[in-house]
Amino acid sequence: MDGKDGDVEVSSPLSEHKSDDEAEGGEYEDEGKSEINFAVLDGLDQSQTALQPTYQIRPPLSEKFKPMSAKEVIHNVLFDQLSTKVYDAKEVPKWCQEIADIIRDKVKELRFKRYKYIVNVVLGEHRGAGVKIGTRCIWDAEADSYAYDNFLNETIFCVATVYAVYYY
Repeated sequence: MDGKDGDVEVSSPLSEHKSDDEAEGGEYEDEGKSEINFAVLDGLDQSQTALQPTYQIRPPLSEKFKPMSAKEVIHNVLFDQLSTKVYDAKEVPKWCQEIADIIRDKVKELRFKRYKYIVNVVLGEHRGAGVKIGTRCIWDAEADSYAYDNFLNETIFCVATVYAVYYY
């Protein structure tokens, strides 16, 4: 390597192998183009490299969905909407829709960036029997999350779940 003023000559295996035309015709024409000036790359400062676009598939810790914040919202909405109500089978579909819409809007107000929400509300008559609710999700466990809470009074049981899915 013979360099002048910090220039480094780089040779590639391709420049050593010449075709028959190049061997007969003389020198390899692109040999001078293989020199790289690293001084130009050293002159870049951090502000120029920070402006380059990045693709992020995980939310930063400060922007991740916080299930405890959402659980508090769910708890407050369920208590506000159902504490004074008595079970009425004809009104339940309307109540479920209203509760789901209110929860979705209030969770959106928490401003978790790039999340999509799915709200599921199960409401039924409380007659003393037990209820088990299960769910399965195929998602990215590092970015996606969920929150849930339940409500119970003399005539109503309700379980509300918010699924927060990170939008890539």
